Amino acid sequence: MGSFWGLELMPLAGTALLPVIFYPLLGILSTDEVCRVYLKGTCMMFFGGLFIAIAIEHSNLHKRIAFRLLLSIGLSPRFLMLGFMVPTAILSMWISNTATTAMMIPVLQSVLTEMEADVNTRKMMFLAIAYAANTGGTGTLIGTGPNLVFYGTLNDPCDEQPISFLSWMYFGVPVMLINLVVCWIWLQALFVGLPWKNKEKVDKAKNFRILNLLKSKAEELGKLNEYEITVFIFFVLAVLLWFFRDPDFMSGWRVISDVEIDDATPAIFICVLLLVIPLPSGKPFLPWEVVERKMNWGVVLLIGGGFALAAGMERSGLNAWIGDKLILLENWDRFFLLLIVLVLVSTITQIASNSATASMLLPVLLKISQTLKINPLFLMVPSTLTCSYAFVLPVSTGPNAIVFQAGEMKTIDMVKAGVGLNIIVMFVTVGCIYSFGSLIYDLQTYPSWAETCSTYSSVL
Repeated sequence: MGSFWGLELMPLAGTALLPVIFYPLLGILSTDEVCRVYLKGTCMMFFGGLFIAIAIEHSNLHKRIAFRLLLSIGLSPRFLMLGFMVPTAILSMWISNTATTAMMIPVLQSVLTEMEADVNTRKMMFLAIAYAANTGGTGTLIGTGPNLVFYGTLNDPCDEQPISFLSWMYFGVPVMLINLVVCWIWLQALFVGLPWKNKEKVDKAKNFRILNLLKSKAEELGKLNEYEITVFIFFVLAVLLWFFRDPDFMSGWRVISDVEIDDATPAIFICVLLLVIPLPSGKPFLPWEVVERKMNWGVVLLIGGGFALAAGMERSGLNAWIGDKLILLENWDRFFLLLIVLVLVSTITQIASNSATASMLLPVLLKISQTLKINPLFLMVPSTLTCSYAFVLPVSTGPNAIVFQAGEMKTIDMVKAGVGLNIIVMFVTVGCIYSFGSLIYDLQTYPSWAETCSTYSSVL
């Protein structure tokens, strides 16, 4: 499966279904056991997140948020770039980074026309949107596929693991913001020079035209309507339910039941509300036909296929075999080991789907951590983030492909900008995990919950 995903010998979602065929035939898992993995709690949480994102897109609330932020940051090329990056990153935390990029590109093209931008400025602005979308998705568990793969790989087999929607954001959001600033500075240095070396001349007439363009785009949306307000209320409700299900500082609302309640339950609760609450006209608030048309079923299957792969590796004994072979790493310096792992992850994710990369490597990293008696979060969290830092090739991510085509760039343009940035954000991530990441997740100790993790047990 790994080679099929990496080489894209068939559609990624199709490859994700191979375990349903081969595991029973090879005697690894029964058909019923392997099929259960495709719609377990983590997959349903992802489905719920996509569902809520569809409601936001259907209401045009995301466009209103984007234009409000664009108009509030600045009009010089440097700050206009930041103005595009901030809403792109924020929206990518909650809705598809590809959909966010597709929404921002037409606005950017109109602005670049008014700016009469040169070639370097155009490249810089297009790449800024792609980089912001890729980086923004790392801020929340539902922001991008690798985060959900990480959560499922860790949450299902490890009963007492500390990652929740809120605890992920404790680390994910600061790292996202730091790397967003890094991307902003890097693109300036590469294409227009740093501000203290290359001061910009203020063109008031051009700035006025850009301001009028953005205002006219915002005015086209009309006044804030009841539909957008309702979607926003449901979105906030979903976030609050995720936050307070099991917060670190108080007893969460999950104590209302004697059985375990995970983040899929509030996600699906909001989905049902969106389907059953009618508009004044009597029509459904969010028609199921819209959900069917816009739902990315392939990604849901891809994540499920990753969990199936992990379950097969555990049941077949492959994980144990890998763990035995990697005992040689026991005396390696932890910093050096982390760097080697991140270089491997970064290299693979440039040419393979980031979700597929996470599905292939995270179960192995969990086993390595157990073998070497180190906190699994030490290797798994930065590796998960690195899966989304795919800046080098047009095929690396959906946002890369969109800006590559829209910006009429050459592959070498993206490679020149992406290689250096990948190296920088990798070291930034390492620095974050050694500093406040270590404090948040207590990475210096080997936790008791890691002793009992078993990937296969989560299938039954």
